[in-house]
Amino acid sequence: MIRMLTAYTREIDDIKRAAAEILEQLQLDERLLRCSVGLLAFHPDFLETGAVKAVSAALPFDSIGGTTSNLAVPGDLGDLILTVTVLTSDDVEFRAGAVLLDDDPGASIRESYARLVPHAGEKPALLLTVAPVIGNVGGDDVIEALNAASGGVPVFGSLATAPNPYLHGTATCMNGAHQENLFTLIAVFGDVNPQFYHTSIPDDRVIQQNAVITRSEKHMLQSINGLSALGYLESIGLAENGNIAAGIASIPFVLGLDDGTRLVRAANRATKEGYIKAYGNVPQGASIGFSGCNAGFVLNSAKERVARPIAASGRDCALIVSCEARKWTLGTRPTAEMREVVDCLDTLLPYRIIYAGGELCPVTNRAGRLVNSFQNFSMIACVL
Repeated sequence: MIRMLTAYTREIDDIKRAAAEILEQLQLDERLLRCSVGLLAFHPDFLETGAVKAVSAALPFDSIGGTTSNLAVPGDLGDLILTVTVLTSDDVEFRAGAVLLDDDPGASIRESYARLVPHAGEKPALLLTVAPVIGNVGGDDVIEALNAASGGVPVFGSLATAPNPYLHGTATCMNGAHQENLFTLIAVFGDVNPQFYHTSIPDDRVIQQNAVITRSEKHMLQSINGLSALGYLESIGLAENGNIAAGIASIPFVLGLDDGTRLVRAANRATKEGYIKAYGNVPQGASIGFSGCNAGFVLNSAKERVARPIAASGRDCALIVSCEARKWTLGTRPTAEMREVVDCLDTLLPYRIIYAGGELCPVTNRAGRLVNSFQNFSMIACVL
């Protein structure tokens, strides 16, 4: 059994007070079990003042975390918050680690896993990660490396994000020490049976184009149906005069793979070559369609596909991640999606909700098997 403890502070400048507020809420002397680990999430301003470092130093166990734009725990939600989520158990073991990513990020990620799982006979039940947003690595690279290292252990986590359109100022941390290119990982060992939930885009919301990705390289969408990616978008009205349409991040690309799994990608920007840079890999040969997901869809899918199933699960705690692009569709109501989930869960179980630059979560393929996946424009949940 895993118990979740949550705490929050809005104190940015007085870092001693911030740490004291967190410890007062957690009541660790009374509630901490044999093995524990911490998950921090925070507005980037908490890094600049040293609050993240002070709070992490006050915790008597390892912690990982990262920047976000909006977040929620029982008692508060919004943007200028630092939250601490503690997972603690008498019969489950948590091992946390981090590694700086270099020119070969896959090797670094595999090395991070090997440090936490050094013996061939061991296998964790779950991997939790907060990954950085840097130019030479994406969520697909994380999934590929962890699958290779672990043999397909379920991976749940997020890419860091920040409250600006280009995700400047993102960072991840281990025990309060932060870097832009720090990959963090928790291996969970023991009798753990996580349940995963995620939103999806139904067929009736996908505009089918009879289109196939004819050339791509990792996250760079180069051509569709033989046309340059930008040229194709122009042909269907999603770009004009060499520029992709404003707000296109709220028009997800829906990719269909041969094994029946579906990937959702958000567009980042167009290049001078007419390519479209996406927030995740766009496999060559995948079918591609587009979806118009408005605020109503975002709120309803969060409630029906995540919040209500969690409320009915009878489980002990929930980690919830939503895509930054979903928040952008909400316009002047950036906390509306979180409020939808909070209102549904109420006091049923402890939870943490954060926003991310990409979501890592197992999904079910055509054969009914869970496979690790990286998505955009989804809300995901891991229930323990």
